[in-house]
Amino acid sequence: CETCKQEVPGDCPVVYAAHAGYSRQWHPGCFVCCRCAEPLVDLIYFWKGGHPWCGRHYCESLRPRCAGCDEIIFSEDYQQAEGLAWHKKHFACLECETPLAGKPFALANSSLLCTICSHSKR
Repeated sequence: CETCKQEVPGDCPVVYAAHAGYSRQWHPGCFVCCRCAEPLVDLIYFWKGGHPWCGRHYCESLRPRCAGCDEIIFSEDYQQAEGLAWHKKHFACLECETPLAGKPFALANSSLLCTICSHSKR
């Protein structure tokens, strides 16, 4: 088995990944996403960098995920701050919904606040 490196008995079902070639095999419980370890045996999986990926993490490896709505951002026009990304329309104060592009803001636990709402929370 590629994951656990244990021998697979001849009577045990195995998983083959077409892109990995038929020389590689996994126990069904060992065929998991390389990022989150989600079991992939009954799911659509993706192959990248020599490893299986779940759909969520494969997409995140290609495009950023919006911290506001948790959806993949396909547009090239999005806002980034402190390692996170937002659709332009979601880069707004969580309390008063004021758009924050080009304005000072506070970021706490992935939540955006304008300076006014941030000060009122103290």
